[in-house]
Amino acid sequence: MAIGAALFVIDRSVAPPVAARPTVVITAARLEQLAADARRASSAPPDEHALVERAIEEEILYSEALARGLDRDEQSVQWRLTQKMRFLSAGRAEKDDDACAGEVETGADPDLFRQAVALKLDEEDPIVRGFLVQKMRYLLKRAGGDRTPDDAALRAYLERHRDRYLQPAQVSFWHVFLASEQRGAGLDHDACELRDRLDAQPTPPAEAVRLGDAFPLGAYRRAQSAPELARFFGPEFARAILAVEPGAWAGPVRSPFGLHLVWVEETHPARMPQLDAVRSRVLAEWTEERRTERLAEEIRALRAKYAVRVASRTEGQG
Repeated sequence: MAIGAALFVIDRSVAPPVAARPTVVITAARLEQLAADARRASSAPPDEHALVERAIEEEILYSEALARGLDRDEQSVQWRLTQKMRFLSAGRAEKDDDACAGEVETGADPDLFRQAVALKLDEEDPIVRGFLVQKMRYLLKRAGGDRTPDDAALRAYLERHRDRYLQPAQVSFWHVFLASEQRGAGLDHDACELRDRLDAQPTPPAEAVRLGDAFPLGAYRRAQSAPELARFFGPEFARAILAVEPGAWAGPVRSPFGLHLVWVEETHPARMPQLDAVRSRVLAEWTEERRTERLAEEIRALRAKYAVRVASRTEGQG
């Protein structure tokens, strides 16, 4: 028993103490500020859980940035804190007032920066915190570097995100335009009469357009998708044109400008592009997706490193 007790004492005296996890505190004031920001950005009530999670993530990233000394390396942080110290330092202000030439120092000053950190001005400055949080996100995204994917990985990504890359159906067409502003109550009659004439006397579309009114956007539209057609002619016109079979006159089709007799020259069905045609875009988006996944993994690891205390809304009141 004596030997066991002695070994226990020796073990306790030699073994290093278990280091306590660093703690981040989410104050009620911080949550109120995030809630106020959310209300300004949207009319929907803020999601309390999402606000807390955002506050925890940003506080951990900020604390980790300080632990890694990023505030000492970031020029924008040094400049910001130097300017705050210049503003707060009465001695510096008097010196600036006495400068007859009006010269004012604007660069980062190591001494002023150290004074600002000693006064903890960085902790209360939202711009400084924002700089450091964003830099931490940037570094965590790129932790371990980026690998270059092979074509199989890029093709798999392209297939998983077909909705992003699918090229919409397109149509090329001629149209004979009849302006409602010019023809008034006779618009529908004129359109039907002209349609009968074109059906009875086949006329090349390039010549037929002369039988109508001048259209400011041109009589021929090439390879137009539904969104492009809707932007110029309206959604009803777009739906109607994409349903027309090529090689015959159709209509009249109404638009905000009047009526159109349409000759569809050719249609192109929706199709997926070849990888080589969109390689640079696919590579950029694949890389960003990997970085976003890496950021989530790194943040999960940091969450395990830090202890978190969330203050209640009533804490500090009274």
